[in-house]
Amino acid sequence: MIINSKMKIAVPTNDGENIFPKMLGKAKEFYIYKFENNKIRFLEKRNNPFENTLQSLKTLDVYDIIRDCDIIFSHKIGSKGIKRLEERGLKLFWGNGKISDALENILEEKC
Repeated sequence: MIINSKMKIAVPTNDGENIFPKMLGKAKEFYIYKFENNKIRFLEKRNNPFENTLQSLKTLDVYDIIRDCDIIFSHKIGSKGIKRLEERGLKLFWGNGKISDALENILEEKC
């Protein structure tokens, strides 16, 4: 995958420092980043109004919040959710721990 400066990355988090360790749709917020000059820049945080809901097709509701993103870096997404997100053209990266470390890994793959 070629990563370019127009791509945005969504990372689910509850504390702004770590990737949310549970299912994507249960995260409190999504931090949005963008590639710029071979670095990753923080753009904004977006609240997840679906954090405590259990509706059918929840992945698509969450997708509406981050639909302008090209990449999701998450710890866990259900198998049906993975399929739905990939069908919409999102690239999925997996990991846990510090967001900064995860973004470094994406940058290394880019180079």
